[in-house]
Amino acid sequence: MSVRRSTLEDNELVTRTLAGDVRSYEELVRRYERLVGRVVYSYARREISVEDLVQETFLRAYDRLETFNPDYRFKTWLLAIANNLGVDTLRRRREVVEFNSETHAPVSRSPEAEAVDADRSRGVREAIAALPETYGVPLVLRYTEGLSYAEIAEVLSITVPAVKSRLFRARNMLAGRLKEAGEWG
Repeated sequence: MSVRRSTLEDNELVTRTLAGDVRSYEELVRRYERLVGRVVYSYARREISVEDLVQETFLRAYDRLETFNPDYRFKTWLLAIANNLGVDTLRRRREVVEFNSETHAPVSRSPEAEAVDADRSRGVREAIAALPETYGVPLVLRYTEGLSYAEIAEVLSITVPAVKSRLFRARNMLAGRLKEAGEWG
């Protein structure tokens, strides 16, 4: 009996992958490749692309799939792998981290309003890029991806109070930088 993989829960796809169904893993990749890309973007460099880091994340996840605990969410387990790969990449490179979140298309408005929003969005991205990854990554996970404090804690291997503290500091740092840049009064 054939079941559409797109209708299956993540844990069922993991079970099927472990049983040899490679197409089930392809479905997991399809579901999460953009999300993983947004997480690893902060860690990417000119010599290593986001696509390379995304591919490496999914290869590592596949190799360690038998260690996945189905009591937890596959998504947070995968993002933890992505974050750890990013941290490893930074340790090897020790360079400044850049960040560029995907901008969402606004509802149809005037070209002037779109230009103002694009400038503001660029200013926010630049301000986030100036933050250490310790603060930039939690911001992305919380406000771009909508992860809960507990999920962020799991991804970053820190406590929930540490997540709250980092987000508090990140928001304050971001506000200060935006104020300095004249983005917000």
